[in-house]
This record gives sequence, structure tokens and C-alpha cells, in this order.
Amino acid sequence: MKRRFALVLTTMLFGWMIMAACSNNNEQAETPAMLEVKMDVPDHIDVDKPTKLACVVTYGGENVDDASEVKFEVWKHGDGDRQMLEAKHDGNGRYSVTKTFKEAGTYSVVAHVTARDMHNMPKQDVVVGNPEQAAAEGVSSDGQANKEEGHHHGSGVSMSLSSHSFEAGKPVALGVRVTKDGKPMTDATVRFEIWQADNKHEFIDAKEKGNGEYEAAATFANQGTYSVKVHVEAGALHEHQVEQVTAN
Repeated sequence: MKRRFALVLTTMLFGWMIMAACSNNNEQAETPAMLEVKMDVPDHIDVDKPTKLACVVTYGGENVDDASEVKFEVWKHGDGDRQMLEAKHDGNGRYSVTKTFKEAGTYSVVAHVTARDMHNMPKQDVVVGNPEQAAAEGVSSDGQANKEEGHHHGSGVSMSLSSHSFEAGKPVALGVRVTKDGKPMTDATVRFEIWQADNKHEFIDAKEKGNGEYEAAATFANQGTYSVKVHVEAGALHEHQVEQVTAN
């Protein structure tokens, strides 16, 4: 009787193991592949220079060469006009379009990709020209009109970051030189506002080192392009400027 009971129990356990294995295999088989889109867009673009905006599309690790639609949406920060550009297929899952930017400033580029009944739309910000050119176009480097209430652009205040390239994941010294009418600006309150894409904004107070130099310890956790807005306050004056930096 005991041997028969043991045999029955062993048979039942073996059956449960087979059912569990089949269930796991079914779950793995039913896990859907994902539509991945990797942007290939320069962080910095020259004004009036034809530039290729591209992306690489994959599905389940395989190149997608028959996407239903790939378009690039481009707009300048502070400007309501948006341009939708249809991309062409270059092969090996790569799609691109060539665009010439006529004005300096900060732009957003979004790739709209539809393939395998899925849609993906990654976004990347780029800087066209330099902050000085943007100011000459009548907008600040963050794309806001120079007439923005409460910010007295044209007051003679200028800001220049000590570096635009940093090592990702490690504390770095983020510095800026502030001048007013060409002379070092001292005794000002300086703060850095840092963010990446649409992520949370981080505020860091800077300390004055002298001769218009201000510095703060910062960490760019991830690789990629960050926006750094420098806020400068002194009495009734409040100036700000946005620049793009890269973490490698």
C-alpha cells in the first residue's frame, strides 16, 4: 500500500512539474517584442548648414525596413510653429531627413515612428548656433522672447559656462563666469537649474569664487544632452540663460 501511494504521489508531482514548465514556456512565448527607436541627431547644429536628422528602428532586436510611417517633428522653443518632415528609408532600419535651420536657438526634435502596429516617439533637444546668435535673433537662448516680463534682457549681463562637456555619473565642478557691461559681476546670487529632456528639474546654488566666477558641485547621472539654465539675481535684476551640455 505504501509503495502504491508513493508511486501515485510521484506521478502527480511529475505531472505538476510538466504543467508548470508548459505554463512558463507559454508565458515566455507570449512576451511581446518592443518597437525601439534610437535617435541619431547631433547635439549641436550650425545655422544655415544642411543637417541630417535620423533614427534607427528595431523590433525584437531586428532592423525594421518596412515601417508604416516615420516623420520628424521639429519646433523652436518659444515658437508655436511646428514642422512635420517625412523621412526616407536609408536601409538597415535607418530613416532620415535633411533640414537646414535658419535661426539660432534651442529646438526639439521628435521622431514619430509607426511599425508593427506600434508607435514610438522619442524626443531630443538640440542647440542651433550659439547663445550669442540666439540673442541677436531677438530671443534668449532658451527660446523665450527677450521682452519676457521680469527678466531684463539687454541689461549688459552675460554668462559663460566654463565647460559644456562632463563625465556622466561623477560629481563635477559646474562653473560660470558672469559679467555686466564687460566687467566681472560680483556679489550676485547665482543658481543652476539642470534637467534632461522632460525629466525633473534640479536646482543647485552656486558659490562665488571671485572675479565674476561662480561654481557648484553637480552630477549628471546619465549620458546624453542636458539643459543648464543659469539664474543670476542682484537687487531688482534677474537674468537667466539656457545652454546645452553633454555628459559622456
